[in-house]
Amino acid sequence: MGKVLRILVVLIAILGLAAVVFASKNYSKREALKGRADALENSIVRIAATLEAEDLPDASAQNFPARDVSPVTSRELDNPERSSFWDDYKGRLEGMGDPPPMLNYGTQAMRLQLRSLYKVGPDGKYEINPLNGRPSTEGAGTMDELLKRAQDRAKAQYNNLVATRSELARLRAELVDTIEDLNRVKQNGRTDKRDLENAKAEVTRLNGEVRAKQSQLDAANESVEAANSEIDELKDSNATLQEQITELTGRVEEQEQIIRELKGAGGGLKVAQATESALQEGVLTPGDKGRIVSANDEWKYAVIEFSPEFVTELIGPDRDRPLPACEVMVRRAGVEDTDAAFVTRLKLRQILRDKNIVIADILSDWQQKPVLVGDIVFN
Repeated sequence: MGKVLRILVVLIAILGLAAVVFASKNYSKREALKGRADALENSIVRIAATLEAEDLPDASAQNFPARDVSPVTSRELDNPERSSFWDDYKGRLEGMGDPPPMLNYGTQAMRLQLRSLYKVGPDGKYEINPLNGRPSTEGAGTMDELLKRAQDRAKAQYNNLVATRSELARLRAELVDTIEDLNRVKQNGRTDKRDLENAKAEVTRLNGEVRAKQSQLDAANESVEAANSEIDELKDSNATLQEQITELTGRVEEQEQIIRELKGAGGGLKVAQATESALQEGVLTPGDKGRIVSANDEWKYAVIEFSPEFVTELIGPDRDRPLPACEVMVRRAGVEDTDAAFVTRLKLRQILRDKNIVIADILSDWQQKPVLVGDIVFN
């Protein structure tokens, strides 16, 4: 009997030791599962905070100016053809108005619901899924409800992102077309201006000839009888020259009219040329003022998007002053070395008042490297 008792004591001791070992292992696994669940809960709370709780609000109708796409000719158009870009523009994607609230799973009630795997009924007991006979894990008050809501909001936010990318591509294409139209108008304006200057030079030359002929006529008047035949000839010549002057004057007026029409073009944008008068020193504040949105190193010009504050400094709060003849500097974004970051200087030429867009010449004497889109413009 004593031997049996000793054997039983040894077995109980062995079983107790095994139970302690298994309990220790189960405790470590329990702690790992608990830590993993806490980490997943915190991650869900942080991810939910990046998701919009509601759809973007509808944007109010905007009356944006439509781009004039009719060809530039000497004929006046009361109703030129307009671009239909704004007809299907999705202004809602700009997030106009107050931004929608974000999901907040960090409250005590939300965290408790995230820890509720099973659905609890009014009686405080788990509701049973009739399909599998197990406690239901779906429905109001469960973790599944919050996860599905976060998934739905993430899908809606992703759809907005895809739509925004598509709208940005359309906007870029419209901007490229506008810039190309403006470049063509400027090139044609240069050609017309050159032709006008040549016509003015021809008029000046002909006026000189008229004065010379008039001097000859005055000298011939001293001897009327001897110079009657010469006077008749000079009168005929003078009449011919007057016809030429009239014709050239008409050409000059026609060229000036073309220049006025070209200056009024620009796709419905208010374009102002730079004046020759410079700003007084100290009028413009120093600092970063904008960025390069387009550049052409071959033609030595760049398109700058200035901040509204700097445009106000340039042409006044009412934007009715002429653009002053001034220069700004350009540096490469992301380069810390001042000397290595410097790109060139730009001279302002034209401003699109309603868009904070300025067209400037690249000063070759200052240029250290090609101007790139995204370069910082500073004063």
